Amino acid sequence: MLRALFAVVLFAALTGAQDFRLAPAPRSLKPGRGELTLSSPVVIQAASTEDHAAAETLIEELKAIHGLKASLGAGPGAVIRIMRAGAPEADREIRRLGLAGEALDNEEGYVLSVTPSGALVAGRTAAGVYYGVQTLRQLIGPGGRAPAVTIADWPALRYRGLSVDISRGPILTEEQIKALIRAAGEYKLNMLSFYMEHVFSYRHAPLAAPEGGEFTPELARRLSAYARRHQVELAPQQQTFGHLHHMLKFELYADMAEIPYGSVLSPESERTYQWIRQAAAQLAASFPSRFLHIGSDETFELGEGRARARAERDGVGEVYVAHMERVGRMLAPLNRKLMFWGDIALRHAGLIPKLPRNLVAMTWVYNPMDDFSPYIKPFRDAGFEFFVCPGLNNWNRIYPNVSDALGNIQNFVRDGKRMGAAGMFNTHWADDGEALFNLNWYAIVFSAAAAWQPGEVELAAFHRAFDWVFYRHQDGDFADVIRRLDRIHGLLRAARVGDASNRLFWLDVFSEPGSAIAARIRPSASEIRRIAEEALVDLEASRTKARCRRQTLDFLRLAARRLDYLGMKVQFGARIAELYRDALNHQADAARVGRNLSRINSTNGLLQDLRDYANQIKALYRAAWLTENRPYWLDNVLARYDAEVLYWVEKSRQITAAAQQYSASKKLPEPEKLGMYLP
Repeated sequence: MLRALFAVVLFAALTGAQDFRLAPAPRSLKPGRGELTLSSPVVIQAASTEDHAAAETLIEELKAIHGLKASLGAGPGAVIRIMRAGAPEADREIRRLGLAGEALDNEEGYVLSVTPSGALVAGRTAAGVYYGVQTLRQLIGPGGRAPAVTIADWPALRYRGLSVDISRGPILTEEQIKALIRAAGEYKLNMLSFYMEHVFSYRHAPLAAPEGGEFTPELARRLSAYARRHQVELAPQQQTFGHLHHMLKFELYADMAEIPYGSVLSPESERTYQWIRQAAAQLAASFPSRFLHIGSDETFELGEGRARARAERDGVGEVYVAHMERVGRMLAPLNRKLMFWGDIALRHAGLIPKLPRNLVAMTWVYNPMDDFSPYIKPFRDAGFEFFVCPGLNNWNRIYPNVSDALGNIQNFVRDGKRMGAAGMFNTHWADDGEALFNLNWYAIVFSAAAAWQPGEVELAAFHRAFDWVFYRHQDGDFADVIRRLDRIHGLLRAARVGDASNRLFWLDVFSEPGSAIAARIRPSASEIRRIAEEALVDLEASRTKARCRRQTLDFLRLAARRLDYLGMKVQFGARIAELYRDALNHQADAARVGRNLSRINSTNGLLQDLRDYANQIKALYRAAWLTENRPYWLDNVLARYDAEVLYWVEKSRQITAAAQQYSASKKLPEPEKLGMYLP
């Protein structure tokens, strides 16, 4: 025990004075002596006009976080210098400080020196300079003080991306997308892609994009230009095989479907290829990216309809490969690297060598596991360029399963780096239309670190750094809340009901199947509520400590409320059942019946509590949605909250009617007549 305590004390002594909270963590960091203390006015010299965007992020940081005035300038008064390796003055300074090395051989590498007299950031390219400035931003702590340090850094993976689903309901506003772009650049992600099924405004299919939910060519061009300033490439992503129901449901496009009003384009329809050719051309004209993602996952209907005879003759795998080969050949003149989801190819792994070599395999799986090589090796061995594509594990959930996400990201990206991946393409999904993006930052920043850093990310160090790098808060309060809420997934899995899904949030606890599920949750309901309510208290107590991105805390607050409601619904449902059963068993005792029914249904009744909480959460959800998304689709989710509120109103009406019946006949109706299954 004494030995363990000594180890903890020694560790604190060694790390406490130089606790560098950085994400991604740099490859090489050498602490120096002393610190740089900045004071207004801070003069920043950027030798290249191309680096002014990087300098502007630092100027904004100094103003918004530290209350310092800063501006671009030149000459001996510059305390922060941003330079390009290769320029004579920069090279002399780099040699003088002993900064030359492998970092400057990499296009995205940088070197950074902080001394008590000033700071120098240098890179060979605008990207390298930009990333060095982002690290400097994280180094500058309260009071405008930055510790003396020498850093040399470069990425493990060439491409470090994030895919964002905008086709299942939520569509981020332009303002929110720009905030996402800035954050991507800050954490050294260099690719963003918006997953599209039917939302792009195509000239040749104008009905498909929903009113209010369109992603227009003009928006694509504006965002692409904005992203370039932050060293982010916007890669277009359009489904061109499956997941196209929301287009194929229209009569004007139904002739392209494999089955009537299904989701898969039929390779038997020549119009399919005309549509793909025109869509790809319009995307290429709108997104000046080196890449074009053509989707092509989960084509489960292929061979069930128009292509049935061909599939029975040649096999579904051969039909899939023939389609991909034709699309690859047809789109080759666009001079884009064509990405495709790898799941169907892996189902027919023997056919992978037949796929065209101008395709980039996007191999995906979202579960945490120890070894991801089965998802990588078939593509690598066939000579394909490939990306590893983990997931945020946010879809269909009240709150993202952070533990699953980190386990998936850590090991999948690690194996990708080891096996020669070109990049990482982390994925966000909104399958049930309810997912809120701003709940996902912990895992997004972690994925950025995993893609940039060699080997594995040290989990404790990342957790310790997160509050500072994301909120500019030193104490770790918010990271602790994020991981504590994540514990609820484990409690629910231990109860054998899955994790904290929206399916559980909307559970009818009085239906026969719902009551059985609720019974499994009941032993953990108190702990679920305790965790959620303590999180609410801690978020409120610490809210003002967040120096930036404070609005994202509202999403954590909403998630905690929804988790608390889940626990409350299970508890109160059980208590209502207990009270009503007791009343049934003691119908001769009118006072007892009256007390029980009043506890269920009155001014302070349990049904009224559930009604009120559902209404409160509805208001919080609406506010959160409109903070990040367009109004489009919101009514579809709010309708579920309305139904939830009306459910409790109807239960209240039924209990009122039961009380009236009892008053007249001294007999209560059986619970099944009230729509209540009481096991």
